[in-house]
Amino acid sequence: MNQYMQSAILTASPEKLVQMLYERVIDLVKEAISKIDDIESRNASLVRAEEIVLYLNSVLDMSKGGEISKNLRALYDFIYRQLIDGNINGDVEKLEIARDFLQEMLDTWKEASKHVSVHPPSKNGFSISV
Repeated sequence: MNQYMQSAILTASPEKLVQMLYERVIDLVKEAISKIDDIESRNASLVRAEEIVLYLNSVLDMSKGGEISKNLRALYDFIYRQLIDGNINGDVEKLEIARDFLQEMLDTWKEASKHVSVHPPSKNGFSISV
């Protein structure tokens, strides 16, 4: 499975990579919710989810994305805070809020990816303009 996933990642378009990141972070949040009483498992899943959200936030091209990039940054910050609070307090409601926002963002991304301009990788990853 790891070899298959590596191949999928290496051959995916930047648009597909973003989609894969959204799908993974949603899966991690769902996993954390299902293991809410297992602090170690919950924490492990949410730390990985938080890292993905931070990465998505870091690759926004604020100079070209205008108002959309600003709104995405605010959403990523909000989601990150929900994940942190949900993890610290074992708060399923906060995690569900984060999951629901992420699902909406994934659905929107799938539609928008037909029209999004993704630039070649820079030294820190790829750059997204919407």
